[in-house]
Amino acid sequence: MTHILVPTDGSQGSINAAKFAGDLAKVMQAQITVLYVQRDEYLLEHSWGAGAFIGGRPEGLSTVEQIRDALEKSARETEIPGTIEALGKLDKEPAVVFHWGHPAEEIVKYARENNVDQIVMGSHGRSALQRSFLGSVSQAVANQAGCPVTIVK
Repeated sequence: MTHILVPTDGSQGSINAAKFAGDLAKVMQAQITVLYVQRDEYLLEHSWGAGAFIGGRPEGLSTVEQIRDALEKSARETEIPGTIEALGKLDKEPAVVFHWGHPAEEIVKYARENNVDQIVMGSHGRSALQRSFLGSVSQAVANQAGCPVTIVK
């Protein structure tokens, strides 16, 4: 095992998964990639002003690229640091990658295209009823990935 993928959204489940992945990477001397996937729907809400005022301007930002950059910057400052810290001290610096799209699809696609040996991700712990309405990213990844998936609570 040489490459572990840790998808994150900054949640406690993601933090717990990062701790597990960090320990695993130390034992296996594996590279870790932290993947943060933003849903495309966020672009629309911010372009119409329904989201927070990015850049402190009520008129919003003028291009999709500016909105993407601002949302990625926000994630780098808020969600990513906790995940990186939870990985612990590693021999190899973790890579941080941002993608846009549906989280489960992007996680599976990234793993397939980048020779990922193991995906370690958190579970939100939703009930069966909540999963039936909201879906479960971790469940979809486990069903579709071409490599082992460890789901950490």
